[in-house]
Amino acid sequence: MTPQRRTALVSIGAAGALVALKLGTGLASGSLGLVSEALHSGTDLVAALLTFFAIGVAGRPADEGHQYGHGKAEHLAALGEATVLALVSLAVAALAVTRLSGTVDDAVDPAWWVFAAVGLILAIDLVRTVVSLRTARRYRSEALRSNALHFGSDFVGTLAVLAGLLAATAGLPEGDSIAALFVAALVLVAAARLIRRNVDVLMDRAPADAEEAARAAIARIDPPVELSRLRLRQAAGRTFADVVISVPPGSAVGQGHAIADRVESELERVL
Repeated sequence: MTPQRRTALVSIGAAGALVALKLGTGLASGSLGLVSEALHSGTDLVAALLTFFAIGVAGRPADEGHQYGHGKAEHLAALGEATVLALVSLAVAALAVTRLSGTVDDAVDPAWWVFAAVGLILAIDLVRTVVSLRTARRYRSEALRSNALHFGSDFVGTLAVLAGLLAATAGLPEGDSIAALFVAALVLVAAARLIRRNVDVLMDRAPADAEEAARAAIARIDPPVELSRLRLRQAAGRTFADVVISVPPGSAVGQGHAIADRVESELERVL
């Protein structure tokens, strides 16, 4: 099993444990903030499952039908989980508004064991965020990066829930619903960023920074070559380049191949 899939598998176990802990504590205490975080972690569980299988598909080598490989499977999974996140956050926000308006009872029981559970949740969220982010950076995995972003938003969301519970303890029960609204807004922002990033990749949007680096690398080649065409696309943390260059008319075939190899080496170095 690859390190990426191993990290995704650990995320599945952590997300499952958090769903049970947050939902059980939220229902027992009447905290909408914790229930919303349980739903958030539920989408993380789905996301981790998608990531686990998507990384397996993305790791397959290129074949006759997929000549650029299967890397976009990661981005399809990330796009799907972002859509689910957005829908769930809207449902949580609607419930929080009904509580704040008085349509639904706003009874919260912030007992000591609720705060103990929140402390444990924060510790788990922090550990899995750091582990996923380190692995994503090491292997340039977009799916694991999206997981890390979700886990980080879980951590911030749980801090907001803690603040809401402290407010409820101080005699402000609406603090829990306000915390739930904050979590919903946080999730919507994260989902929007994920959707935009992965739609750009799926639509083969040219990465501006990579294109600038590629042009600069080709311009440094000696003897100089004329760049006729440069097209870039990305998938699963890799950049694919389609390059057409012109060499002096008097160059031998062997010289042309040597220049092409030099261009390829420079692009591999900078991309």
